[in-house]
Amino acid sequence: MKIEKVDENKVKIILSLEELEMRNISLSELQMNNSLAKNFFKSLIEESNLDEDFIDNEDSQLFIEAAADNTNTFVLTITKTDSLPDINSYQKKGKVQYRIDSRLYEFNSLDAILDFCNIAKSENLFFGTNTLYKYQDKYFILFSESAIKNKRFIKTYVMMSEFCSRYYAYDMHYATISEKGSLIIANRALHKLSRI
Repeated sequence: MKIEKVDENKVKIILSLEELEMRNISLSELQMNNSLAKNFFKSLIEESNLDEDFIDNEDSQLFIEAAADNTNTFVLTITKTDSLPDINSYQKKGKVQYRIDSRLYEFNSLDAILDFCNIAKSENLFFGTNTLYKYQDKYFILFSESAIKNKRFIKTYVMMSEFCSRYYAYDMHYATISEKGSLIIANRALHKLSRI
C-alpha cells in the first residue's frame, strides 16, 4: 500500500490488485456491496494513520472516490472538505465532476427491465446508445462509453440501480456477455422497450 499526498486536503491510497486479493476483496464486490466498500475504505484510512495525521478537524468531511485503472492499480482518493457540495446545484452549473465506470447492468428478468423502462418514461431519463443481451437466464444492458459520460446519465444510473441486480465495469464482463450471450436488441434497446 502506498500513500501519496496530493495537497493539504487530498491524499491517495494506492494498492495493487494483488494486494486487494490478499485482503480477500475483489473489484466486483466493491462495486456491488456498498456496506463492504464503506468498511473497507474506513479500514484503509485507519491503517494508513490518516485518521490521526489527515483528519484533524471534527467538522471536516471526507469525499471519497475509488477507481481501478488499466495498470492493475486500485486508487482511493480522499478529499477533506468543510462541506460537501450540493450535487443538484453544482450539476446545473456544470461544476460537478462525477465518474461512472459501470457500463454493464444485470437484471434478473425482462420484467425488471420493463418496470425500469416504465418509470423512465415519466422521469424522462437519458439512455444514450445501449444494447440488450441474455446470458445464463439473466438480462444485461450495455451502455456506450459516451452514454455514461453524459452528465444526464447520473440520474439514470441512480434510478436503474434500484431495478438491476448488479452492475459491472465494462472491461470486466463485456467480453463474456458479448461472446457467449444472445443479442436481443442491438441498438437503442431501452428506447424500444420503453415503447411497449
